[in-house]
Amino acid sequence: MYFKLSIRNARRSIVNYLLYITTMTILLSIMEVSNCIAIVGKQVGFQTISLPILITLLLVILVGYIDSFMLKQRAKEFANYLLLGMEKSKLSYMFLCEFLIIGAACFIAGVLIGFGISAALCIAVLHKENEINMSLFGWSILQTFFCFCLAECLGAFRKKRMIDKLQIRELVYEKDRNQKSGNGSTYKGWGIAFMIDLLCLTGLLVAIVFLPEYIASPIISIIVIPLLGSIFIFYKWLFGYLYAIRQEKPNFLYHKNRLYMIGQITSSLKTSAVINITLCICLLFSAMSFFCGVIMLHPGTDLFNIDSQQWMGVLQISLCLIFIVIYFSVLSLQQIVELKRESKSIKVMSYVGKSNKQIKELVKKQIACKLLMPMFMAFFILLFSIPLANLKLNLLLPAAMHNILLMSASCFAVCFLFFYVCYFFIVYTISKQYIGISNDRKHC
Repeated sequence: MYFKLSIRNARRSIVNYLLYITTMTILLSIMEVSNCIAIVGKQVGFQTISLPILITLLLVILVGYIDSFMLKQRAKEFANYLLLGMEKSKLSYMFLCEFLIIGAACFIAGVLIGFGISAALCIAVLHKENEINMSLFGWSILQTFFCFCLAECLGAFRKKRMIDKLQIRELVYEKDRNQKSGNGSTYKGWGIAFMIDLLCLTGLLVAIVFLPEYIASPIISIIVIPLLGSIFIFYKWLFGYLYAIRQEKPNFLYHKNRLYMIGQITSSLKTSAVINITLCICLLFSAMSFFCGVIMLHPGTDLFNIDSQQWMGVLQISLCLIFIVIYFSVLSLQQIVELKRESKSIKVMSYVGKSNKQIKELVKKQIACKLLMPMFMAFFILLFSIPLANLKLNLLLPAAMHNILLMSASCFAVCFLFFYVCYFFIVYTISKQYIGISNDRKHC
């Protein structure tokens, strides 16, 4: 009976699980690709076991994050089950079965997608047509299944503990718990510090490009300090500036929902700044991994043994995808939670003259802004550093590889845009249900 109830609940809550399904499927696909290339790579003495371990850790962390979110959103439903006499052990069993059913579907989809990608890589990129066989497929599935089971078991243990500790009263009020807003700090000092840091970063980058190698090489090892510093200082300044504007409340804030948007951005000042700094760095790492992977896979590159170089290129691109998944998964979950928490405030707008269409547009703008905020500084750094770095590489690489960094940046932008559109659609679809708007609803 409880298993059938789990299937019914999983089907009914499929929209709520969109983020979980997308994240799990993508990570399992990457894990399957890494396992396939690891098995083939052993024949050339190249080990890639660290990547599946990294993905397993990410699965445990992200799934745990999503578990907490799902528990909060369905807290009242679980409280009703307990009030009707269901034991906590049965409730835990039902909740775990839901995740197991959906996880199994994600595993099948992820394995099929991953094996298809790895086969294409072996044929088109790595030229290993003869290495593709059913034994490769079988061993890679077993390894992916083992990592998947490990992540699911750890997640199940955590979910069971979460449910066992909660009381009915806590379940009723769980989703209404709010985070206290941080206090704004002075932003002018951060702004001055940002300009100084940016000048230092620009000077070091220009020195690396135009100075001789014996001078430029030591600079490469220290440029990461002003690079990370500029990201930290920029977001400290940005959120401090927005909070100061919110406190002053100038007249222009009362037009076109600007006050609402700034209020949402600065509602959790300290947490938002830390998340944006972390994810901005994550996005930069993703771009760097992609650039390195493309250069490694180019036929004109001759740095290592050809097979080892190709495996390293595939691994770098895999790391790029992992960083992008982390970026969008964390931001999407954060935005869904915030929209759910502010659902009553959004619904009030319909009673003060906002049409259903206007509310939808406001929600879209809020989602778009939150998904793009950590990208601002990352793309700014890439825009002014890539042309200079490309100029330096043109001096070092053969003519066939000139402007490879510019082409890599274009491909990365397309990849980022694809993930952005997908996650935007997921967040908007889930949020529409939570805030109570639909396509056929009419304003009264």
